[in-house]
Amino acid sequence: MNNLMNVLPLGNPKYLALIAFSLSLSVQLSVPKAAAQVKRQPAAGSVLASASSIPQNTTPARSSAIPAPINNPAPNSSQSNQSSSGSLQNPLSDLSRDLSKDISPIDKNSDMPALRPMQLPNGQTQVPDSPIVSGTVQFSEQPQGMGSGMTILQSLDEALVKSPRAAAIRSQLQITTAAYAEAAAGPNPAFLFDRAPLGEQVRRIGPTFTIEGPWKLVFRLLATKRLVEQTKTDLMTSIWALRADVRRAYTEVVVAQETVETLNSLYDLASRLLEVSDKRFQAGDVPELDVLKARLATSQSDVERQVGMRRVIRAKQQLNVIMGRKPEDIVNIPRLPAFLGIGSTKLDKSQKAQLLPDFAVEPAPLASYIQKAMDQRLELKSVEQRIKLNKAQMRTAISNVVPNPSVSFGNSVSGNAPSGPKVSSVFFTVMAESPITNWNQGEIYRLKATATQLKYEMGAQKNIITAQVSSAYNNVLAARQKLKVYQEHILADSYEVARLARRSYEVGQSDITATLQVQQANVAVRSQYLDAVRAYQEAYTDLEQSCGRPLEI
Repeated sequence: MNNLMNVLPLGNPKYLALIAFSLSLSVQLSVPKAAAQVKRQPAAGSVLASASSIPQNTTPARSSAIPAPINNPAPNSSQSNQSSSGSLQNPLSDLSRDLSKDISPIDKNSDMPALRPMQLPNGQTQVPDSPIVSGTVQFSEQPQGMGSGMTILQSLDEALVKSPRAAAIRSQLQITTAAYAEAAAGPNPAFLFDRAPLGEQVRRIGPTFTIEGPWKLVFRLLATKRLVEQTKTDLMTSIWALRADVRRAYTEVVVAQETVETLNSLYDLASRLLEVSDKRFQAGDVPELDVLKARLATSQSDVERQVGMRRVIRAKQQLNVIMGRKPEDIVNIPRLPAFLGIGSTKLDKSQKAQLLPDFAVEPAPLASYIQKAMDQRLELKSVEQRIKLNKAQMRTAISNVVPNPSVSFGNSVSGNAPSGPKVSSVFFTVMAESPITNWNQGEIYRLKATATQLKYEMGAQKNIITAQVSSAYNNVLAARQKLKVYQEHILADSYEVARLARRSYEVGQSDITATLQVQQANVAVRSQYLDAVRAYQEAYTDLEQSCGRPLEI
């Protein structure tokens, strides 16, 4: 630069303008070099730098701080010599003043400032409708709520205890247990009154008792016990399905939160591009079309973030409802980490094996999950209970072949026709059914056929469960691999490309259309990452449902 100043004539304003612009570019280009040599650890709660940490004693190159074009005045001998040194310093002083004025306190340590009121070209200030929590597209700070709030396990426990859906499922067991009272019931006694006043002149009065074998009562109670156990298994299946619904509702809240933060960051970027384009338009550097494009992008992103906020409200209300809370209750769900490649990102207990996979632990082979499913799957246990119930009902059906005799006894008075005295004595009557044409063969044959069908049903369920576990297991592995690639470099690369594209526009090396396209592509990458998170949770939930027990992958 000194050689350039020695060669060029400083009295010419055109050369002065060239020197000033070169100095401004050298200041901007010197920041990444200095940042690459100095490593600074941010304090707790401070914002993260972009791709390289910026030292504290280095003024960052504010992207929107573009030196205003220097008008070329007509050559004037009285001013040319006096302004030879002043003209060299004015652009630098303007640059420093713009940096100190435009950069917020967060900006001085980070390239990504928090959302500020948007300055419109007409001079008005548009205040954002809601506070911004940076972290998704630009990730200028770690999410403040990460690691705190309600975890997914806490939501599952609360839903199983307080949800009215779970209460309705549990109450069905009382209906089945009422069968014990029905099984313990025996035949009622009867009252016999036999009167023949004219012919036989006889009168019999006494009770009638139906005698039932005690083994019948025992078999009925055993069959009822098997029925209750089967009902418990079926109700556990319904509870297990409710658990999957709660997990999906929780995942929807997490994805909705991250999506709205992505849209907030896009709105922040569009607002800053609008400020930069307006400044460059006022300086005559870009046409008004750039301002209109930036304003359109800002309006569109504002509409999208408003829709995203409503989606968060809806998702949280759905989670509250399924947990048995009031829809308007406050629920705090922890955020996802940024994964920008700045340091090592560690998952806390609320995220490990719940929201995101832990890549430090390799998943078990498929055979182990199939074995878990065969041991824990409620559908198999339900078939086993049905087989036991069928056997108990078979014993009851066979015991019912033996008839229940009826015994009647009491007082008998006879007139002793034609002229004898009346005779009073005790009578005793026994009546029993003969199982000749009906020995309960229909019920017995039906239960035998049911036993055969249940054996085939067991094999069919095992085949279905094996297919479900295999499909869910491969879906989990595919989702894990996709998330791993995103977390390792795709998110960080997309963030860096968007940052460089914005810088390129601010220094006049690219147009606003390309910059907006890159920013939108960055948001699309983040959205695809959130879709991958949802796909992983869906696959994880399906694998848990297929195995019939909570898992840790």
